[in-house]
Amino acid sequence: MLYAAAWVLTSLVLKTTPSDLDRYFWPSAETVAGGHPLLIYSAYGHDVYPNANGPLGLAPLIPVVALANALGWAGNIGARSALAGAVVSLFVMLLACQVVRLVGRGRGVVERRLATACTVLFAPALWMGVIDYGHIEQPIELCFVLLGAGWALRGRSALAGVAVGAAVLTRTIAAFSVIPLALVPLARRSARRSAATIAACGVTVVAGVAPFLIADGPAVTHSLLTYRGTLPVGGGSFWLVARQTGWAGVAQYGDVAIAAVAGTALTAITLRRNITVAFTPPGLFGLLTVTSACFPLVAKTVFDYYLVEPYIFAVVWWLARPGSALNWRALVPVLLTADVLLSKWGEAVSTDWLIAEGVTSSAILAVVVAMVTADLWRSPRHGVVDMGFPAPGVRPEASVSNNHVE
Repeated sequence: MLYAAAWVLTSLVLKTTPSDLDRYFWPSAETVAGGHPLLIYSAYGHDVYPNANGPLGLAPLIPVVALANALGWAGNIGARSALAGAVVSLFVMLLACQVVRLVGRGRGVVERRLATACTVLFAPALWMGVIDYGHIEQPIELCFVLLGAGWALRGRSALAGVAVGAAVLTRTIAAFSVIPLALVPLARRSARRSAATIAACGVTVVAGVAPFLIADGPAVTHSLLTYRGTLPVGGGSFWLVARQTGWAGVAQYGDVAIAAVAGTALTAITLRRNITVAFTPPGLFGLLTVTSACFPLVAKTVFDYYLVEPYIFAVVWWLARPGSALNWRALVPVLLTADVLLSKWGEAVSTDWLIAEGVTSSAILAVVVAMVTADLWRSPRHGVVDMGFPAPGVRPEASVSNNHVE
C-alpha cells in the first residue's frame, strides 16, 4: 500500500506536462471506453507519431479511463497519471517478485529478498519511463517476458512463445526477446523446441493483431510497422554524427534491422563458444541483456525508457549466480542507470552538446554489451537447471554431479 501510494504521490507532484500517456495511450483507451475497441489506431491516421505499441498494453488502462471519466478527472493530467500510477505499481511489484524468483532459481536461495526486489522497485529507469514518458506498458511487457523466460528454463517452449507473443502485443520492441529464447534450444540441438517457440509467438501476435487489421488495416500497419521509417535521426545516439551525410538513410530505415542482426549474431556466437550458458538463468538473462541492449545501441533516436528492458535483464544476470553480489557485474546495471540519467540530461542541453551526449550514450551501451558478452563467453557451468532436454552429446539418462557429466 505504501509503495502504491508513492507512485500516486510522485505522479501528482511531478507530472506537469503531457507525455506519451496523454498523447497516445489515453486517447486510445478512451476509444475503447467509447465503444470502439478495434479502432484504437484510427484516431491517429497517418500522424508522424502514432500509438506504436500493441493493443494488450492498453488493457489495464481502460478501467482507469472509465474511473477517471466517472470522477471527472479525465482532463487533469496529474490526476489521471496518479490513477495510472496506482495500477502500474501493482505490475512493478509483480515484476519484482518475478525477478526474486528467477534469482532464487539461479542461486538456489535468495538471502536478501527485499534488497533484490528493490533493484526493480526503485529503478530510476522504470520510474522515469512510466511517470516522465508515460510508458505504462513496460512493466506489463516485462512481466510477460520474464514469465516466458521462466517457462523456457523449464523446457516449456510453446508456453514461452505464447508469453513473449503477449509481450510483443504489449510493447513491440519485446520481439528482441524472441532471439535468445529461439536460439537457445536450437543450440541445444532441439529444432522442434525452437520452432515451437517461434510458432507460438507468431500465432499469438497474429491472433492479437488480426481483429485490428481487419477493422482498420492502414492505420494499424502505419502505427505498428511503417511509421518508424518516416522519422529522421534524432538525439541520444551516435548516428547524430552522420545526420548530414549519406549514412543517415541507413539509420533512418535500417536501425531496427541492424539491431536485430547484431543481437542474433552475438547470441549465436556466444552459444557457439560456450553452450553451457544455455543451461543457466544467468546465461539466458545475459543473452536477453545483450539482445535488448542492441536496439538502443544502434537506434537512430534513444530515449531514457529504451533502457528499462536491458536494465531488468541485467539485474537477473548479475544476481542469479552463487556467491556475493558485490562483484564487477554490478557495474552493468549501474552503467545502464547512468546512461538513463545522461539521456535525461541530454534533453536539456544545447544543440552543441547533443552529439557528445549521443556518442557517450552509445559508448556506454557498447561497453555494457561487451562486458556481458565477455562474461558469457567465459562463464563456467554453474547453476545448471533442467530445461527439459539433454545437452548435446549427453545421454538423456546421464546425471550431472559436481559439474561433471557422469
